[in-house]
Amino acid sequence: MFAYVLRRLLYAVPIVIGVVVLTFLLFFVVNKPDDMARRILGEKASPTDIEQWKREHNYHLPGFYNPAASGAARFTSTLFFQKCARLLAFDLGRSDVTDRPVAGEIRRRMGPSLAIALPTFLLGMAVNISTALIIAFCRGTYLDRMGTVLCVLMMSISSLFYIIVGQFIFAQWLRLFPISGFDWGPSLPKFVLLPVAIGVVRGIGGGVRFYRTVMLEEVGRDYVRTARAKGIGEGAVLFKHVLKNAMIPILTNAVMAIPFLFMGSLIMESFFAVPGLGSMTITAIHAQDFAVIRSMVYIGSILYIVGLLLTDISYTLVDPRITLSASDTRNLYGGPSVGDVARLLAMVLAAAGAAVGLFLGLRWVLERPVVANARVPVLSNGVFLLAVGGAVWFWRRARGRALWQNAWRQVRRQRLAMVSLAILVVYILIAVLDSVSWRDREFGPDGAPRRTPEGHYVLAPPLSVLDRICTPLREMEKSYSSPLATHLLMKEDVLEEAEGRLVRRRVRKPLVHSGRHVLGTDKTGEDVLYKTLKSVRTGLIIGGLTTLIAVPFAIFFGVLAGFFGGWLDDAVRYLYSTLSSIPGVLLIVALMQVGKGWVPQLVLLCVVLGLTGWVGLCRLLRGEAMKLREKEYVQAALALGVSKFRIIRHHVVPNLMHLVLISIVLRFSGLVLAEAVLSYVGVGVGPDTYSWGSMIDQARGELGRDPVVWWSLAAAFVTMFLLVLAANLFSDALRDALDPRLRTREELA
Repeated sequence: MFAYVLRRLLYAVPIVIGVVVLTFLLFFVVNKPDDMARRILGEKASPTDIEQWKREHNYHLPGFYNPAASGAARFTSTLFFQKCARLLAFDLGRSDVTDRPVAGEIRRRMGPSLAIALPTFLLGMAVNISTALIIAFCRGTYLDRMGTVLCVLMMSISSLFYIIVGQFIFAQWLRLFPISGFDWGPSLPKFVLLPVAIGVVRGIGGGVRFYRTVMLEEVGRDYVRTARAKGIGEGAVLFKHVLKNAMIPILTNAVMAIPFLFMGSLIMESFFAVPGLGSMTITAIHAQDFAVIRSMVYIGSILYIVGLLLTDISYTLVDPRITLSASDTRNLYGGPSVGDVARLLAMVLAAAGAAVGLFLGLRWVLERPVVANARVPVLSNGVFLLAVGGAVWFWRRARGRALWQNAWRQVRRQRLAMVSLAILVVYILIAVLDSVSWRDREFGPDGAPRRTPEGHYVLAPPLSVLDRICTPLREMEKSYSSPLATHLLMKEDVLEEAEGRLVRRRVRKPLVHSGRHVLGTDKTGEDVLYKTLKSVRTGLIIGGLTTLIAVPFAIFFGVLAGFFGGWLDDAVRYLYSTLSSIPGVLLIVALMQVGKGWVPQLVLLCVVLGLTGWVGLCRLLRGEAMKLREKEYVQAALALGVSKFRIIRHHVVPNLMHLVLISIVLRFSGLVLAEAVLSYVGVGVGPDTYSWGSMIDQARGELGRDPVVWWSLAAAFVTMFLLVLAANLFSDALRDALDPRLRTREELA
């Protein structure tokens, strides 16, 4: 074991170095110190102020090499060494905003984070495992079906909604707990109990569903049938046999989470004003304090590596068959040849060149006056046509394959799956209506079309089909109004004449469009139903476009690493281990800062989420490709001299597509929910884009008003919930139809 631990620690060294170098590239090479100074000092800061700030914080130094210094100072008196390389010695430096030592702040805030995270973790594990065992014990009964449906329902709710509603009901309405704050004294339980309870409840859906699947997998084993045949009670079978043999996936979840308890919960601590590491990170993101952010990135990577090591060691404690020894992942027919490597490099370079060329070409075309002023917007309508073309291509391909025909017949027999599909079609239809747009001519007061000095017609901003259908809903009011109201929600002072004198009275003024706003209006007087419908397209773009960006990366790297093995597998594992070791939110924040201004905020968010979200699917496909390469038909093709890339294209990738499709649907649901959290963090869509996350972020303070403004939050929650629930239920049915282990003999006939 000692040799294995030493080898893993040595393997972690290049990962940590890679994290440090990547952090430097993100924060200092692409994101210049001058830009950092302007963000902190303000856009109106003078060059003198910027230079002074840079010298005070050592941001005036050169990047990697200082020619003005001598000896070792040429490398140590650099920006890389002072700001990033010193992280290797846990010299975290000082905050860019408060100038306090970052290490001292971390030590001070670690306690409150653990006070929330540790009870949440322990109680959550106990509740999830116990509930999963009970449901597995009652498998096939109404309790099992109701529990499964309830888990799917709970998984379809955004974590922000749990926090906002729990805080409103138990702290603001019932006044059972303080709304926010933290104290180490006797009142500690009052401040901790509500965040812990919310954390446990929001994790039940996914946790119980995962552990139930694990338990049912073990229940079907031969040793369980043998124990039952011997007359052992069902309780003893579950707790003494099933639970013990299901400890591998349980430990994987549990042990990997333990190191990250020190990081705290960004959202929970921010909402409840807990002075922990999570709230410190959120504050640093909003204040753009890059010294704190890069320190948390480094600490998060160290904790991730520690978690991986503890997970491997824990496996040997529960399963004596597992040994900590090196594994050989090389292919039986050897790794890639020189020609294979050359083809891989050519493919990568060609794909990268095509992507860059497409981006620059599209940007150049869109900047042309003819295109920019076209009556039909090219970008939105072009993307719509591409999406329709892709859907038609997939339908034509799937229609002729027996696998998809059998899957469709099985899905069609499930009423719940078809209802979910109908809901998804409605959402897609709304997004289509919001994607097809064109500009109308502007008319002057005399009714004649307006023209430019060059004689061209003046065109109004583009309006989609949805905008034109919802024209009555686009009429603005002054401020809040409740659903189907006839008057404003808030009273205003008016002067009225009574008995010959003016009297000031507070009244609710009538709405301009009385009774028209089905879901009320928000603070600016905008119709909530209109905002909700406009957010559908944003949600589908984030879920769909992000997935389409991430999946090719996952297939390319996962299949190559699993099929060839050897040094190529080591390189791919190093790449995704380095990316995985950086906390996801912090990596997204850094990349969003790098790409700001290059593309629209919504597109940038999708690209960043796609570039950071391919790791999980890549791991899954790598493992499956390693199993497929050992199949007889693959070995026979290799023995016959068939090209390895031809085998990958015709034998390996097609047998992975059911996993890819299922992952696409499941990932889509997670991305729709993640957008709400990212909008709260401050790296979501721009303020000029409608989204459910922005609605929730704007509405979270409205529950504290008197009277309560609840309709914006409710509208965003219900529409997001229905979309994610339908996607989850349909993906379950699709998974059962495509999983070869679950297909019946009749369906395969």
